[in-house]
Amino acid sequence: MGIRTGTETGATITAANDLGLRTVTAFIPRVCMPSDRNQPAPDEAAELRRRAEMRLKTKTPAPRAEVETQQLRHELQVYQVELEMQNDELRQTRDEVGKLLEQYTELYDFAPVGYANLDREGNIRAVNLTGAGLLGMERGQLIGRGFGRFVAVEARSTFSTFLEKVFASGSREACEVALRQGGKHPRFIQIEAVADASGRECRVALIDISRRRQLTEQIEIQHAELAVRADELAAANIELDAFNHTISHDLRAPLTIIQGYSQLLLELYGEQLPESARGFLQEIGDGALRMNQLLDTLLEFARTAHIRLHHEKVDLSKMAEQIAKDLETSRGGRRVTFRIAAGIVVDGDPELLRVVLINLIGNAWKYSAKQEQAVIEFGVTEVAGKPACFVRDNGTGFDMAQADKLFLPFERLPGATGAGHGIVRHHGGRVWAESEPGKGATFFFTLESIDRRLS
Repeated sequence: MGIRTGTETGATITAANDLGLRTVTAFIPRVCMPSDRNQPAPDEAAELRRRAEMRLKTKTPAPRAEVETQQLRHELQVYQVELEMQNDELRQTRDEVGKLLEQYTELYDFAPVGYANLDREGNIRAVNLTGAGLLGMERGQLIGRGFGRFVAVEARSTFSTFLEKVFASGSREACEVALRQGGKHPRFIQIEAVADASGRECRVALIDISRRRQLTEQIEIQHAELAVRADELAAANIELDAFNHTISHDLRAPLTIIQGYSQLLLELYGEQLPESARGFLQEIGDGALRMNQLLDTLLEFARTAHIRLHHEKVDLSKMAEQIAKDLETSRGGRRVTFRIAAGIVVDGDPELLRVVLINLIGNAWKYSAKQEQAVIEFGVTEVAGKPACFVRDNGTGFDMAQADKLFLPFERLPGATGAGHGIVRHHGGRVWAESEPGKGATFFFTLESIDRRLS
């Protein structure tokens, strides 16, 4: 049922006066005054009562029929119910608004970001609890104080310029300033502000960025330390290159002389020497040879550590055939069968890939020496859906428990290939091995592109 208008209410009161109902004056306060729930009466009810009292004072009521009196009383009762319903709706609305205000206040006060209102002079008009905590003072004591007094002296001009820009632009602006606070680390905040519609105040968000600034400073310090270490590393590389040059020219020549003379003594006077002496000479020659091989590994590893790759098409099959031919020529007298697959072409640095094959095929040659009929294979197979090259021999093999050590530089294990592993890794591939003691070994390696079709 809708609430009656002021005109309808006035007409009803006029009719009551005409009937001479003196009781209306006593009834109207009960209808229009607030209920016993301490709610104020609506303005419409107050106006209705005032107008009814004025009419009763100025007019003499005339007698009317009883039915009209009952009708008027019914209408007033209906109006009273309508007012009570309106009061209930107002109380419900007030309670809802109170709950929303309480929620908003909690969100405002305990937000992780500080909020404040500043006027054009930078005075604080409102601030939440988080903002008060950032400024280091109770909220009640902050109202009316200038925000600039909490800013570090060296940053106050920045803040003043920022505040002027906020009111001048009318759009969101941001800046970073340090606050006046003691302690080992100063507190830095990021201020974001925008002027309100009136142009007299601006709404401000205060974000604590102290931790971020500390991390940034630490990163800058670490970058500086890394730069120093990079310079030290560059100097160390220069010294390493000089050391490698010394090894290549100053140590290799004496080793070659030792190996050559030991072999010459065996050839010229071997039959005249006792068996123990021949064994000593053979050990001398083998030791010099191993030292030469160690120097080769050292130089290869140093070279591949910082070399630039020159990519081109490389025929690994022809390269493996040449390496096998060189081994047979320089170390003849052995019965070795080479099985080299044809047409294995990859994309990579030819000089470095030659080092890989020399390393792998040379190891297969070395560790199959005790076999009456050694077999060394080079080919390509499929592993996990991708092509992989392999070098296989029927030599002594090794324990797979030590497989990880095979790829460490200068490891003295059967088939160790530290330098070759680094080269393959520079080409975007990987190296791994499979073996059993006494059953030979197979070394696999992948590259970014292997063109040969798998059969």
